Amino acid sequence: MPAVETDTRSLGAQKLAQAQELLRECALDSWLLLVRESMERPDPNLHFFLDQEFTWNSYFLVTPGRTAALVATGDAPDLISSGLFEDLRTYKEGPRASLIQLLQELDPRTIGINVSQDDALADGLTAGLRDHLVESLAGTTYASRLTSAEKLLALLRGIKLPGEHALVKRAVEETEGMFDRASREFRIGMKASEIADLFHREADRAQTPTAWSRRYCPTVAVGAKAAVGHVRPADETIQKGCIVHVDFGILRDQYCSDLQRMWYAVGEGGGVPEPVSRAHAAIVGAIELAANALKPGIAGWEVDLKVREHLASLGYPEYPHALGHHLGRAVHDGGGVLGPRWERYGSAPFEVVREGNVYTLEPSIHLKGHGLVSLEEDVVVRASGAEFLSRFPRELPVLSLR
Repeated sequence: MPAVETDTRSLGAQKLAQAQELLRECALDSWLLLVRESMERPDPNLHFFLDQEFTWNSYFLVTPGRTAALVATGDAPDLISSGLFEDLRTYKEGPRASLIQLLQELDPRTIGINVSQDDALADGLTAGLRDHLVESLAGTTYASRLTSAEKLLALLRGIKLPGEHALVKRAVEETEGMFDRASREFRIGMKASEIADLFHREADRAQTPTAWSRRYCPTVAVGAKAAVGHVRPADETIQKGCIVHVDFGILRDQYCSDLQRMWYAVGEGGGVPEPVSRAHAAIVGAIELAANALKPGIAGWEVDLKVREHLASLGYPEYPHALGHHLGRAVHDGGGVLGPRWERYGSAPFEVVREGNVYTLEPSIHLKGHGLVSLEEDVVVRASGAEFLSRFPRELPVLSLR
């Protein structure tokens, strides 16, 4: 067999090259990323390439054939060391003349900038910095060539490279170990907030942040009366005959995991009630249906609709959220969503699934009298369909607690 070539470039260099390739698909001649005081006002896309912050106005221009950067002299040394940008220019008193000269040399017909109404992670350019850019380009033809780069950024974040898949997989596997260890300590009378403490302890031992705000990561729902959503764990306690549900993820090496697991604390009879076992089986079937449908070319809303119709056919109410979302450097990553065509999701459900995307699959059933029945799995899209990065436990774990 011929040897398989391995890309030895840094992941940042690979993502920069990927951006150059994707420009053509997005009908953009160039992409201009601007930042200033980037520690306090970060653009979420800069760190795809650089683990560096910038103080003064800094410009990164990418075209299919060239990469250029214009930064203040004090921000230049570490950027030079990175070797990422072929053309690196500096300024002392102000960048306007150098920026215009650079644009004149490349003369792009369209200049994508990071603004978007629907995609939060494509909206990294602050209003003030955008105004400054427009003023800097006043009197030139380039001010009228500015346009949104949201499609480019959706693809750049959404289409993960093999190195990114490996990083998400590592985070998922580490998180699954945390679920295993924490769940062994569940006991009757334990509060939801104490369950959260177990997961925080796991993250602290691993010296890794939680994937979203620690205030409600993990989100813990115990029993039928627990609040469900982006809420902090409360004081409901594990009792015999209740569902315990945990939604948790970590950020490892700048890539996230996002998993949901559930358990049933058996009562005196020792078995799982039929409504709970039936709902759990319905969720497992829904995830399998979604995974089989998740192939390149299908729109996100179409995958979501298949699952909604399946659960409705079994007599369950509509879940009040998307079936799944992109997962990567952010826990809600990418530009599309596996969700319904609701106003709150804007254009995101119409984005098509691409090979290399990493999604969560997380249908849910709010089972009256019992609580939240849900699992969340992390998958990568291959040419033939979804490949699970998580274990996908198809059997309902039973807790025999004292």
